[in-house]
Amino acid sequence: MGGSANARGGVSVSEHPPEFSMEIPITDPAEVAAFVRGLPLAMDPGFARFVLGFPHKYLQETPRAEVVKHYALAGSLGAKPVISSLARADALWKLCVITRDRRFLFSRIAGALSCFGMNIVAAEAFANASAVVLDTFRFRDDEGRFEDDALRRRFQVFLEEAVEGKADLEPLLKERLEHRAQPSPAGFEVEMEDEPALHGTRLRLRGPDRFGLLYLFSRRLSEAGADIALAAIETEAGRVRDEFLLTREGQALGPEGQADVARALGGLATVTPPAAGSRTAPS
Repeated sequence: MGGSANARGGVSVSEHPPEFSMEIPITDPAEVAAFVRGLPLAMDPGFARFVLGFPHKYLQETPRAEVVKHYALAGSLGAKPVISSLARADALWKLCVITRDRRFLFSRIAGALSCFGMNIVAAEAFANASAVVLDTFRFRDDEGRFEDDALRRRFQVFLEEAVEGKADLEPLLKERLEHRAQPSPAGFEVEMEDEPALHGTRLRLRGPDRFGLLYLFSRRLSEAGADIALAAIETEAGRVRDEFLLTREGQALGPEGQADVARALGGLATVTPPAAGSRTAPS
């Protein structure tokens, strides 16, 4: 990703996440049943509850072994605040997190990774109809810290504390953020548009990669009162192409909510007003 280790990516790496586009979620149990028939093992009725509400492309494009793994992780959640798996994925590392939906969740996971010096290059996030969240992050470990088994275990303990809001990420990240050369905030552009069919607001972020961007950006969205219903994060050639579906009380943000987000992003990104004739342009 560019010529130097930067924001979330690393050197000359391009990682494309599954294209979990902003789409109407899975609601038909028959679609789930058809998927299960193609598996080489029997799945209990709870599997349908697990995937209902996920994007259609989750079943269409995620490797079947990965889907089964995610379901097994969800079955281990129980009363725990979070369950996670951490493993190599070719030149990258892959973190899968399953937990119950809560405010600031996405930013806390991204922040926990940044606290350990990880460079996030791709991520997907979505919740099912029961508000159980599946977040997947792919990242570089340029310092080789996760080669240490004990440190990986310590990270997963720290991640649990971060998800629950028990870890103060700001002071831990401050030094790392201050010691990295960062592009001007003016280089980041944001577009928003309400999507009534999805009961949410589509937000697109474009700009140069920088360390900690995903944490900083998603935290400000949460501070503005926006919930991240879906996220598809991609870094390519030193540029970020991130897309979020935002809601407030289960609906699109509308002009007032979008204004709150624009204010929250002040100093970090330039927000482009909706185009004339769009669903959220003032009349």
